[in-house]
Amino acid sequence: MAEAVAEGARDAGAEVTLRSSEDALASEGADTDALILGSGVHMGGVEASMRLFLEKTSAQWMAGDWIGKVGAAFVSAGVGGRGGAELALVSLLSPLAEHGMMLVPMSNRVEGFLRGGSHWGPVAWTSPREGVPGPTPEHLAAARAFGRHVAECTARWLRGAEDS
Repeated sequence: MAEAVAEGARDAGAEVTLRSSEDALASEGADTDALILGSGVHMGGVEASMRLFLEKTSAQWMAGDWIGKVGAAFVSAGVGGRGGAELALVSLLSPLAEHGMMLVPMSNRVEGFLRGGSHWGPVAWTSPREGVPGPTPEHLAAARAFGRHVAECTARWLRGAEDS
């Protein structure tokens, strides 16, 4: 999913850096225009490593480093549409809002929304017990379209900031 989101953002002209939550440094967020978080979903929440990353962003919050930047999220959840995906997406977006970021949701007009999205962001709904481990090609198409959408929104936001 992360690679598909990154591919879509690159297609829209964005410079992209991928990091795992274990390898990401909160300080890197100060040097970006947008931050897109992704996580697997466990028991209706995000992975522990992502939670730890978010908990390490206090210094950035205190300094206001992420205010006015663009934020978005995506997840991979199990058991069809009942895997807690929307709860996890909101739990990723909530700290970004706390940081003062401009959040980009997934409009139902973004390609792939019906099969691989929710209004909070793209979701790979998988059913490994039924032999559908995912993400499926439809999920990846939605993730690519969302990455492109976030990059386009970021570019518009930055152009507006330059005009003021």
